[in-house]
Amino acid sequence: MSRKLFLSALVLFVLICAAPAHATTIVASGAGPLPGSAEDLTSVVNLSEILGTVDFPLGVDMFKIDITNAADFSAITNPVAFGVPDTELFLFDSTGLGVYGNDDISFSNTLSCLPSADSGNPCVSSRPAGVGPITDGDYYLAVTRSANDPQSSGGNIFSEILSTDVTGPDLTLGGGSPITGWDNNVFTGPDFDLINFDITLTGTAPVITPEPSTWVLLLAGLLFISLRRTRLAHPPAV
Repeated sequence: MSRKLFLSALVLFVLICAAPAHATTIVASGAGPLPGSAEDLTSVVNLSEILGTVDFPLGVDMFKIDITNAADFSAITNPVAFGVPDTELFLFDSTGLGVYGNDDISFSNTLSCLPSADSGNPCVSSRPAGVGPITDGDYYLAVTRSANDPQSSGGNIFSEILSTDVTGPDLTLGGGSPITGWDNNVFTGPDFDLINFDITLTGTAPVITPEPSTWVLLLAGLLFISLRRTRLAHPPAV
């Protein structure tokens, strides 16, 4: 294969692999507060945003998600019309064990953010060492009002000193056991209509690889180009 043909094939391969993946926004429907009743979003391709509502005052929405890039995973609640003004976000692994959580983005921003470990982190806080998802796979993401904290058979799964802390599970309390419920210790107010939330996610889009049919078409195209070049270089005798 000539150098020019090789470079053409390489460019074609890169274009195929770098085909843009369209982001997907999901409107939550029927999400419960625990893994057994979580809304399953693992089949959603390129999940990037979840819109929904949490019941006043003790509502919790939990979603089963597929993290495809653990280092890049993040989740942040955004301002939205009639939105819950003070949220909490928690991530649990596939068995219900706590992974990490956050209450306030900053002392002036009472929305929440679970940071990624890479340079694309959208949060004010960085991800602490040893905290957050380590491997790709299925996880559970929960959103609720502050300070409605998850509990296991051993007690509170997470503990924090400051509301802005990004915390992993507290193994001295209930962090070593799967979630079984919530303590319902929420901050309430008179605004019953403030029930909406908007979560944007990273690290939940699949790695794009060419399907077998794409490889066949690519190889067929290269073979055709190679045969045509050979024919033009060596025309049949007349």
